[in-house]
Amino acid sequence: MSEHIINDAQFTKHPTQEGVFMKHFFSSKDNDRLNNLEVKIIPGYCIAPHIHENSSEFFYVVSGEGEFLDGEEWKKIEKGVAFVAPMGMTHGIRNTGKDVLTLFSTFSPATR
Repeated sequence: MSEHIINDAQFTKHPTQEGVFMKHFFSSKDNDRLNNLEVKIIPGYCIAPHIHENSSEFFYVVSGEGEFLDGEEWKKIEKGVAFVAPMGMTHGIRNTGKDVLTLFSTFSPATR
């Protein structure tokens, strides 16, 4: 594998969120500016509301549909939608659809 090409990333279970799987592409081990991953949420499951004190998180919905907790309000998300959770804002994501919800997520700066 080249240091510029990632072709061996594997999905792993989220350490605390049931029904959530992650594939890390670039992390704080690679640079301190960002980390990037693909996230899959099984129908009926969610990433519970939480806060990143030191990073903003940017999302892009690849497939599926669900809802994004934008501070205190749940908003509909679907394929093609991009959204952000600014540093320090409470956010969460739930899959309200019948199919797997797939997103790309980027943290800036990189989380540790």
